[in-house]
Amino acid sequence: MSSATDVIVIGAGAAGLAAARALGQAGLQVVVLEADSHIGGRAYTEIMSDGSAFDLGCHWMHSASLNPFVQTADALGARYERRDGYGRCGYFRDGKWLGDQEIAIGQRAMKCREAAMAKAWEQGRDQSVMETVERESPWTEVLDYYDSLDTSSDVDQISIGDMVSYNDTEENWPVVDGYGALVARWAADVPVQLNTAATAIHWGNSGVSVETQRGTLHAKCAVIAVSTGVLASGDIRFWPELPAEKGQAIEALPLGNYNRIRLTVDRHLFADDVPERIVTEQSDNPPMQLSVRPYGFDCVIGIVAGRYADWLERAGPDAGREAVTRALCEIFGAKLRNKIGSDRQSAWRGNAFVRGAYSTSAPGQFHQRAILSQPIQSKLFFCGEATSTDHFCTCHGARMTGERVAQEIQSAIGVKS
Repeated sequence: MSSATDVIVIGAGAAGLAAARALGQAGLQVVVLEADSHIGGRAYTEIMSDGSAFDLGCHWMHSASLNPFVQTADALGARYERRDGYGRCGYFRDGKWLGDQEIAIGQRAMKCREAAMAKAWEQGRDQSVMETVERESPWTEVLDYYDSLDTSSDVDQISIGDMVSYNDTEENWPVVDGYGALVARWAADVPVQLNTAATAIHWGNSGVSVETQRGTLHAKCAVIAVSTGVLASGDIRFWPELPAEKGQAIEALPLGNYNRIRLTVDRHLFADDVPERIVTEQSDNPPMQLSVRPYGFDCVIGIVAGRYADWLERAGPDAGREAVTRALCEIFGAKLRNKIGSDRQSAWRGNAFVRGAYSTSAPGQFHQRAILSQPIQSKLFFCGEATSTDHFCTCHGARMTGERVAQEIQSAIGVKS
């Protein structure tokens, strides 16, 4: 590695890659350091034996009309599906499918829930979702689960600021060829030093120095594009230590957990009228969403989030496989158990280069997203989904913050965009 450059970017997720691309296009010399063996961070796709793309992390291009990855997908010829909302969903409770009238009750409960959070936020109450919404509805557990999917945390851990401030156009378009694969193709021309963890950052004197196991690099400034999970872990030491308000912001925006569990199942075992998404409620486990034969492939994907995702991940892959298998058998019968083949699961909490899924504003702490985004002395610039105030918890939000940081750096060091 060259020992001197203009900018050092730490982290090659969507935010770090976006910053590096924009800075390089502005004529600056940039070095990108990534501790993992691949780029993309929480955008990561594996190709299964049947040729299907399995996203272990992000999969949906949310708020599609505002999402820059849609144009990227079009330019690269990546396949995706245009949808309003998330598409058709069936609900299975107490051993039976819910009818249209019962689902309509759930939809009204969701609207009431959203209105309650909006009202509390307008009144200046930054509090948890749990203490804001009605708790006695038969739909409470499902709606809690949906909030956990959106934030990767449980409702007692989520600031209502996250729920009301996210810029949601209700256009959620799944990337058939894999969102992680799309990010990797988009950033294929960004030079990245893989398997190179930053261990210490010195920023107190002129410029910035970054220590790695491969040597020390020097630059005018550094982009911090790692997750709040990594920042909170202490894996990267700062000399001097970050200001107290920055540390408080990191602590206030912890990562929750969100895992996708894929089981190989012959698609012909399901009737043609089975919904592509099913939310099933079980008496002894939280609700679970199942994606049945997505895009016509031989699989079912179960999604877990929050503390339940943490519990299953700690218990091991067999526990995750069994949780999805039980949910399937509850709907389609025990005979399906013997028809299930191999599995593949994400495990984001245990990923040492991320340490969770995506950030959640703790109750009373939504304002910390803006604080985390602020640069320090024109030397350290922070990006990543946690620093967004309206597109957090998303891949496109991370990309937008990387592009924001590139503009900040150009202004700070006098480079015209």
